[in-house]
Amino acid sequence: MSVTQTYTLKDFRSPPWFTSLYKDIPISKYSEKTRKLIRNVVGQPVRFKFRGPRPAKYGRSATTRQSGCLKEDAVTFTVYTR
Repeated sequence: MSVTQTYTLKDFRSPPWFTSLYKDIPISKYSEKTRKLIRNVVGQPVRFKFRGPRPAKYGRSATTRQSGCLKEDAVTFTVYTR
């Protein structure tokens, strides 16, 4: 028996003191449909940033900043306004 958990965009809303609008959205949810939905809900241009540790093959340890994460290495993504 498998239980499928459903999420809404509200589940990923950032706290008011963050500059992001939504954060920690699983990369498995990153699709054209999701991007269009987020753009329609926000109503202004947005930017998607990928989050997750970059592998050591790029010369960075898992404890370094996530800001340089590539899409193929991402675990989650965050949404910012432009």
